[in-house]
Amino acid sequence: MSELWFDSEWLTLRRRADHQARETLLNEEAHYWLGTRHRSHILDLGAGSGNNALYLKEWLGEQQHWRLVDQDAKLLKEAERQLEHALPEGSTVETAVADLANVRLTAIHQRWPIDLITASALLDLASQPWIDRLVDECVGIGAAALLVLNVNGHWAITGSKHPLDEVIRQAFNAHQERAKGLGTGPALGPMAVHATEAAFKRAGYATQTGTSVWKLLAGSAYTKALGFRLINGWHQAACEMLPDQSDEFDVWFVSRQTDLANGQIGIEVGHTDLYAEPVAG
Repeated sequence: MSELWFDSEWLTLRRRADHQARETLLNEEAHYWLGTRHRSHILDLGAGSGNNALYLKEWLGEQQHWRLVDQDAKLLKEAERQLEHALPEGSTVETAVADLANVRLTAIHQRWPIDLITASALLDLASQPWIDRLVDECVGIGAAALLVLNVNGHWAITGSKHPLDEVIRQAFNAHQERAKGLGTGPALGPMAVHATEAAFKRAGYATQTGTSVWKLLAGSAYTKALGFRLINGWHQAACEMLPDQSDEFDVWFVSRQTDLANGQIGIEVGHTDLYAEPVAG
């Protein structure tokens, strides 16, 4: 199965951490941009169950018109249900099932003019060719882009140290650079947001970045729930990358899950957000 498929439980679980972490300055820039367009046609790539739109609806003004694109019809139906009565009065939402690896923004724009492209937790899954095409199409249709919650490789377990924490982190980052199904070739993982910003700059766009860090405090029920999924994922990735050390990683896993359950550790996960806008000329 492509690693572009995510379960509803995970998307719902991460929503609180995502929303609390977001860089608000970039939201304001997107709002100002839409004001210059005199309309708000927003395309959300990899929309999933609608987390990104549910957050941005408070920032992007009145009468927002959303088109949510994902390859999971069930998640899109959930997103449509949640947004139907949550958007400002006069707003609309529609969904489209599409292969994210091959979605063509230019073709969509011909039928449904796009002012802003947005995506959450998607770029780090992408390959360089996919990113280059995304930028080229944004330039071609004159759209701005707000691409957020891109993993940047920085995470830490707070409260106590373990000698394998850094080994696990590096192995996970290496795993992030394996092909994920979003374009041909390996994913760029933690370097994806930097590669995307560079591509937009080469295309003459103005760019801004900001940090959006998950800060999960030790002892909370939410930290335990989300932390379990994180530690489990890091463990699995490390074992895949360094199978000869899997026994050591199993010991690390049990130790860190115990620390988490006992309220002895918190977790921080770093992301970088990117906003890119055409320069008036």
